[in-house]
Formats: sequence, C-alpha cells, structure tokens
Amino acid sequence: MRRLRVAIGAVAGVTGGPATYAVELVHALAALDDADRLEIVVLTDRPDLFADARAVRVEEIPLPSPWRQPWWDSVGVPLRLRGLDADVYHGTKHALPLLSPARRTAPVVTIHDLAVLVEPETFSRAQRLQLQVHLRHAARVAERVICVSRHAAEDVRHRLGVAAARIAVVPHGVGARFRPLDDTRRQEVRRTYGVTDGFLVSFVGTAQPRKRIEVAVEAVRRLHAGGLPVTLVVAGRRRPGYTAPWLDETLPFLRAVGELPGDALVELYGASDVMVSPSSFEGFGLTFVEAMACGCPVVGVAATSVPEVVGDGGLLVAHPDADLVAGALARLLGDPQLRAATAQRALARAGALSWRRAAEQTRDVYLAAAAARGWKARA
Repeated sequence: MRRLRVAIGAVAGVTGGPATYAVELVHALAALDDADRLEIVVLTDRPDLFADARAVRVEEIPLPSPWRQPWWDSVGVPLRLRGLDADVYHGTKHALPLLSPARRTAPVVTIHDLAVLVEPETFSRAQRLQLQVHLRHAARVAERVICVSRHAAEDVRHRLGVAAARIAVVPHGVGARFRPLDDTRRQEVRRTYGVTDGFLVSFVGTAQPRKRIEVAVEAVRRLHAGGLPVTLVVAGRRRPGYTAPWLDETLPFLRAVGELPGDALVELYGASDVMVSPSSFEGFGLTFVEAMACGCPVVGVAATSVPEVVGDGGLLVAHPDADLVAGALARLLGDPQLRAATAQRALARAGALSWRRAAEQTRDVYLAAAAARGWKARA
C-alpha cells in the first residue's frame, strides 16, 4: 500500500505550548501501531528534538530568531517542500505558507487559539500583524483545521468563518514524564526553593500580558501579608518585547526562576501545593494538565478553554482578579482534605488525555485532507 507522505512544520526552538505540541505529536505519530501508513518528514529548527522518533525523516530549517518566523513559514518551508512531493503539509503553529508550492499537497493547520483577535492589546504591533495575516490565510486555504479545544474550534468557526466540516477538535495529551514525585524527592525539591514548613505555589508559562502573572503575584502578596507562609515560584521564558517590572523586584515570597528544563519542570509541579494561572485566554492550557498529571491541584479562571480542560481538577474563579485568586488559593492551602481530594481528581482528569489519542485523531485528519485532494491508498 502506498504510504501517505506527510510533511510536518515544527517550530520547536521557541518554547511554549505549540513547541511541546509539535514534539509530542511527532513522537506519538511515529509510535502508532499502524505508523507504516504514514511517511513522516519533519521540517524543524530543532532537529535534535526529533532524533529518536522512529522512522521519521528530519530536515532542518534554521530559525535564528523568533522574529523571523514569517520567513520560516513562507519562504523556508515552501523551498523545502518543493522537493518532497508531500501529500499533506501540516503547519503546527497557526501558519501555512503564503504561497503554496504544490496544488496536490493538502494543507492542514493547527490553530491553538485566537488570542490575537480577542485581546490584540496584549501583543506588540509586529506580532499582531504577523499573526493576523497568517491566521486568516491559514483558515482560508487549509483543507482541514485542527483546534485543540472545543472553545478554540468555536472561535475559529465564528471569527474566521471556517465551516464546521473542515474543523477537527484534537485535544493535547500529557507526556509520560509528568507524574507525582515520591515524598522524599518532593521534600528535597521544596527545600531547593526555600520551602520547608510553608506552602509552595507555582506559576508555569510564558511571561506575556494575557497570562496575568501580576494577578498571581498580587494574590500571593496578600496571602503572605496576612500571615500565610507561602512562596510563589514563577517559571517560564519571557516573550520577546515583554517587560514585567514585578519579576525584577525583590519580594520575600517570590522566586522567578526563568525557563526550566524538562525534569526540573516536572519536579516543580510535583513539589507544588497548587499551580496557579490567572490567564485570561487559553486555547488549551497545557500547563494545567501537566500540573494535574503530577498530582498538583490548580487554580485558574473559568474562561475560554480552561473549564473544559481542568474539569474538577482545580478551583476556577470568575475573573483574573487578585481577591478571587487569593480566595481560591486560601481555600486549597487551608484545607488539606480539599487539597488532597482535588489532587486525586486532577490525576484522574489528566489521565484521560494522551498523546497517543491525539496522534490517532491527527492521522485521521491527514487521511481526510489528502482524500479531499484526490489521494488514494494504492496497493
């Protein structure tokens, strides 16, 4: 049987949800029982991250700066696709080439969220222009649009006019390395963050306006001022051009540790009493699921995709408001039984999500997109 040749564009050197998605998806596709139905070629700026993916061809397209991603998507990718004769091209981060290199190649795009259309003020002018152009173009030309939550799918349908028949909802999974720590290691990690007798609350994510990290800082400030022994650890890169004076302040309850490598991130989740993210807009909310898979209850905002992702694995507040967030944190930190019960529900919720399922659903999207362009599996 002729295999479906799929080229996957994976910008993986700029850390965040889309990069994690691209790396995990490729590995899960390669591990499928019927992976021989697909011939996968990964076009990426970080070939080392795909080196151990079984039977996957990897080709590097350098990306010297995040600001050059428009060139990567619309010049670097098409130049490489010309010689591949791909049946499907999957842009995993909002974009498809502005000029398609081959009519028979079925374009598939993953749109993670439409935050740039809903909260444009939280993006720089250059970012707004780049994202808006690429999102609208990708939504118009894609044979299939993959959305990572029902909320994102509804946004794409209503704001970009994509017919429901062209949209597939494929939720993220959670990596196998995200699991609870044993008690000994948990205490060791807590001590590295200066937490012995008190509580450890973490925030994990890219520092950018819509994440509303300042709300988490203010909420913990109020709890600390009220006598609760709590430390907030903020982990993640800063989005280029984003300034956050409060991250540079010397505050007795705050530790900003920057971007953490994979193992250290798992340990931070596992050592935390609660993970808090007052984000006002999420296409999925991968950090919520990662934390829950480590047995860590979460606090978030009941908006966009967060309720469908978190379920009963945490406490959600109505708005990104410091008083509301402080109240939810106080409830969990002040009630060990509630915290333990929520942690168990968090584990169960995270256990329902897998990258294997995401890969199976994505493979089916590829087959449907290719069939719409006339591709047929032949013996």
